[in-house]
Amino acid sequence: MPPDLVAGEDVSQLGVTLRCLWAVEQVRLRRLGVGRAAEVAALPRAAFMRLLGEHGVPVIDYPVEDLQHELRTASGR
Repeated sequence: MPPDLVAGEDVSQLGVTLRCLWAVEQVRLRRLGVGRAAEVAALPRAAFMRLLGEHGVPVIDYPVEDLQHELRTASGR
């Protein structure tokens, strides 16, 4: 593949980048959890969580309604 088609990406790193992006997409689709996806991406969990943030994928996917319910339950209301 000609280097100009890789948009500045070192061709030797292309596989690593694609694996990381695939793992990000699997978390977005809720097919993998953050920990397992970090393993697949071969990144420490904190680095993978940062990568998720860079791609707009929430690290904690918790519905607001569930949180509100838990807060009401905890406060006795």
